[in-house]
Amino acid sequence: MKKYYSLILPLLLLLNISSCGYQLRGTEGVAFESISIIGGSTSFVKILGKRLKQSGVKVQKESSEKSLEITNDTFTKKILSLSSAGKIREYQINYKISFRFKSQAGEWSNLINLEANRDFTYDDKNIIAKTEEETRLIVGMQKQLIRTIITQMSVQNK
Repeated sequence: MKKYYSLILPLLLLLNISSCGYQLRGTEGVAFESISIIGGSTSFVKILGKRLKQSGVKVQKESSEKSLEITNDTFTKKILSLSSAGKIREYQINYKISFRFKSQAGEWSNLINLEANRDFTYDDKNIIAKTEEETRLIVGMQKQLIRTIITQMSVQNK
């Protein structure tokens, strides 16, 4: 009897998950095969190139199907709140990207501005952990902006 319950429970769980419409994110579907990237910070361009290669897009220096120009790649960090002792309690980090793109024979698109914001608490007693948290938040914001850039380029065929 226990054997049947151990088989029925995973099957019910699988049925429940599949019936709600859950599916893995997978790779982005893109409408182009090659791209050249101009500008941007090295860390952002590295993550962008990796994501594009995962989607089956070749990243080239020139003579590509689409060109992406990153005109602004800015990261800022500001204090949100202080404790009664005057120590920092919360930060807000902000990542802004401005870009435009064009197809091989087309004109440049209008400048598109994207922004991602995150708040996080800070503690002097856990400096290493909070520095790691900040780094992970920044990478997460970059990945979010990259997904948006790829979607924008796939949707707007110019």
